[in-house]
Amino acid sequence: MRIFVIQYFWRRGSICVKTICFLFLLLNFNINAQSTYKLTYGISKIKFHGSIDNLDERGKQFTEKLIENSKEIKYILYVNKAYSYFEAKQALKKENESSLQEILTRMAKRFTKFNEKVFVNKKKDSLIFVKNLVDKDFKVKRSNYDFNWIIKDKTKMILNFKAKNAIGSYYYPITNQKFEIQAWFLPSIPLQSGPDIFMGLPGLIAEVNLNGTVVKLEKIEKTKSSAIKKLDDSEAMTQKEFEDLISRLTKKFIDN
Repeated sequence: MRIFVIQYFWRRGSICVKTICFLFLLLNFNINAQSTYKLTYGISKIKFHGSIDNLDERGKQFTEKLIENSKEIKYILYVNKAYSYFEAKQALKKENESSLQEILTRMAKRFTKFNEKVFVNKKKDSLIFVKNLVDKDFKVKRSNYDFNWIIKDKTKMILNFKAKNAIGSYYYPITNQKFEIQAWFLPSIPLQSGPDIFMGLPGLIAEVNLNGTVVKLEKIEKTKSSAIKKLDDSEAMTQKEFEDLISRLTKKFIDN
């Protein structure tokens, strides 16, 4: 089928080599829809409240280092039609790395509000995430999120794939806020997944804009299905129990 399509356009003289490669990739994703993929995402933009120019020299230097450090943070999504597993990539610690660099990395990660790990079972409409609060990991099991996506007419190119725009929203219990999400998804890649908890669009989510912080797809690779780690849910709390925990921790912080 792939060869037939490429030969057809080649004979008509209406397709270049680059387009042939794109068609090959596109058809390959459709044919191997059950395959497992490793997707690498990175932080492409961090939004700060207020202008950096209003900071003193020391503040500007710290902010510039934070932005530079954020470019080294990578997130990995292992995904196929049935399951997905998401986590932050553990970077190798450099010999001369200072405690300041560790602090910068932690701060940069907080801009995304991403969980430590996320496992999704699409067949059972089940999601397990691990969130770090007060230096402790809490595991939560719930149904998949509904972001009430509204697909827009806007399009752009991401990694040579045509991406469509969608707007959604979700409630973030830790700050008790409702956020708008701007996402860009790839209709040509039939994987209804994305970074962290974001999913549910008719195509792979290649970019999310969370209140000005942008996380973008950088690389697509094929991998083995065994790369998807299934999180144990035997000791996981419910979403309601998690929100009650946040309320107790918040009250304790205010009282102190």
